[in-house]
Amino acid sequence: MVATMYAIDDLSDAIDVTRNFLTPVDIWMWLKLAIILLFVGGVTFGGPTVPTGDPTGFDAVTTEEDVDSLEEFQAEWEAETGEEFPVDDLIFAIAVLAAIIIGIWLVYAFIGAIFEFVFVESLRSSAVDVRQYANRNFGRGVRLFGFRIGLLLVLSLIVGGPIWWAVSSADGVSASLAVLGVAYVGLAFISALAYVLISRFTTVFVTQIMLGEERGVLSAWSRFLPTLRANLVEYAVYVVLVWVLQFVVSIGYGFLVAIVLVVLAIPFVILAVIAAMAGGTVGLVLAGAIAAVGLLCGLLVVMLIRVPIDSYFRYYGFLILGDTNPDLDLIPKQRAAVRSDGGEPDAGDAGDTDWDDNGNDSGWSNSSWDDDDDGSEWDDDDDESTRNDDNDRGGW
Repeated sequence: MVATMYAIDDLSDAIDVTRNFLTPVDIWMWLKLAIILLFVGGVTFGGPTVPTGDPTGFDAVTTEEDVDSLEEFQAEWEAETGEEFPVDDLIFAIAVLAAIIIGIWLVYAFIGAIFEFVFVESLRSSAVDVRQYANRNFGRGVRLFGFRIGLLLVLSLIVGGPIWWAVSSADGVSASLAVLGVAYVGLAFISALAYVLISRFTTVFVTQIMLGEERGVLSAWSRFLPTLRANLVEYAVYVVLVWVLQFVVSIGYGFLVAIVLVVLAIPFVILAVIAAMAGGTVGLVLAGAIAAVGLLCGLLVVMLIRVPIDSYFRYYGFLILGDTNPDLDLIPKQRAAVRSDGGEPDAGDAGDTDWDDNGNDSGWSNSSWDDDDDGSEWDDDDDESTRNDDNDRGGW
C-alpha cells in the first residue's frame, strides 16, 4: 500500500476546514480576525521574517569620496551659518529616533506574540474572543516574545559579529579578507535559513503544543522534536509546499489588493480634493481627515483579504502536526468533519513516533490534555469558548 503523504493530502483538507471556520460569513468575527492578523503577521504571511540587506556588509564601508562630500557639506554649513556643524546634536537626534522606532517595534512584537495564541485559540475553538484569549495566554505570549528576541539576537551576533570585526580591525581589502568574506556569505545564508525554519516551526507547531500542554517554548520544542525527527520527510515537504504556495498566493494577493485599493481610493480622493479646493484651514484639515479615514479603510480591507489566506496556512499546520502525532492534535473535531474516516490517521503511519509506547505517552501523562478531570482550558467538551451555537462566534 502506498504510504500516505500528509503534507500533500492535508492541502485540500485545510481548504475544507478553513471554509467551515469562515462560513457562514460573520462580519464581526472577520473584523476581529483582521485585527489579530495585523499584529500576528503584519504585512507578510506567517511569523517573523529574515532581516534583508547586503549580507557581506561591504556596502556600508565609507569611501574617500563620501568623506570628501561630508567635509564639503560641513564647510558649506559653517560658511553659511557661521557656526560649527552640530555633529553631537545630529548623533543624539539619530539615537533618539532609533530608540523610538525600536520601542514601537518591541511593543508591536510583544502584542503580536500574545495574539499568536489568540489566533491559535480562535482556530481551535471556531470562535473569536480577543479579550478572553489574550488574558488567558498572556504568560505564554511573554515567553514566546522572549524566545523570538533571543533568537533574533543570536542571528544578529552571528551576522553582525564578523562585520564589526572586519570594520574595526581590518586595514583594507586583502586576499585573506576576501576569502573570509566568501565564507561569511555562506555562514550568513545558513544562519538566515535556520532562523526562518526555527521561527516558522515555533509559530506554526510549537505554539500549538504550548497551548495544548501548557508548556514553555523550550519545553514545547522538546515535545515537538521527536515528532519532527520521526517525520523529517513530511516536514521537509511541508516547508517546500508552503514556500511555493505562499509565493504563488502572494502574486494573486498583490494583484487583488492593488485592484481593491484603487477602487476604494477613488471616492476618498474625490472627497479629499473637493475639501481641499474649498480652501482655508478647515478645508485642508477636512481633506487630511478624509485621507486618514481612507488609509484606515484600505488597511482594514487588506487585512480582511488576508483572513482566509492566513487561516488556511495555519490550519494546514494544525493538520500536519495532528497527522504526524495524533497526541498533539488540537482540532480533532474539525479534522473529523472533513474526512470520511473520522479524521483518524492510518494505522502504522508516521504518527507512531519512537517515544509513543502503545499509544500511551507515559512520559507526559500529566499533560493538560491527557487528564480528563483537570478541567483544562483547552478541553472541547467543557471549554466555554467553544462554539456550541452556530450563531455564537465569540465575544470581543
